[in-house]
Amino acid sequence: MRILTVVITILLLATATLAQAHNVQTQKDKTTEEIQKLFADLNEAITKKDRAVLERVYADEFQYVRPSGAVINKTAQIEGIIGNDALSSTPIPIPPTDRMLVYGDVVVLRNIVRGTAVNSIIVKKDGRWQLFQAQGTRLAPERNPIKIDAQLLDSFLGKYEFGPGAVATVTREGDILKWRGGNRMPVTLVPLSDTYFFAKESETEMTFIKDDKGRVMGVVLKVGSCQESRAKKIE
Repeated sequence: MRILTVVITILLLATATLAQAHNVQTQKDKTTEEIQKLFADLNEAITKKDRAVLERVYADEFQYVRPSGAVINKTAQIEGIIGNDALSSTPIPIPPTDRMLVYGDVVVLRNIVRGTAVNSIIVKKDGRWQLFQAQGTRLAPERNPIKIDAQLLDSFLGKYEFGPGAVATVTREGDILKWRGGNRMPVTLVPLSDTYFFAKESETEMTFIKDDKGRVMGVVLKVGSCQESRAKKIE
């Protein structure tokens, strides 16, 4: 009798677990359909410049951090759509289900659009889904490293001065060049041409400047989309 009771209990627990898993999947499927409809409604509103729908789709706290670093709030986003701003009024692809991460009343979308990683957060408030946050980050360009004649590597060695007290050093470890800015950790320089390199461990890009005799006279350094910095070779 006791064995029968145990078996029945196990079956009941298994049935309850399966039912719970089925309910969770059903709710997730419903959520993904609702999010896809949200974006379909958004794109229609963008096309028709329907301010009323846009006001409902975007949460009052909405902000979009553009790849440039500019931060756009709900008002600016909607005005950009109505005014045909190229970045704001471009239709948004309806996200596929495999790009959605569902956490109850919060959905996170991860997508890549025209070389930009776009992460979006959608929240459910008062029974309605709304766009709460979006972040766009430009992806690193595709790079095709080359090999440089080992004899040329020595021409890059030395110290480069960006300003008083701001000195970087290029050293060599076998066939690899190392760049060290001040007291920072050194990074590996990977050549894309005879004068153009990128730092393997960061977003830094460097273009070395040569004179008409092929001597390295300086370097132009750029980090991501930041302003360029120039340094003169002093040793």
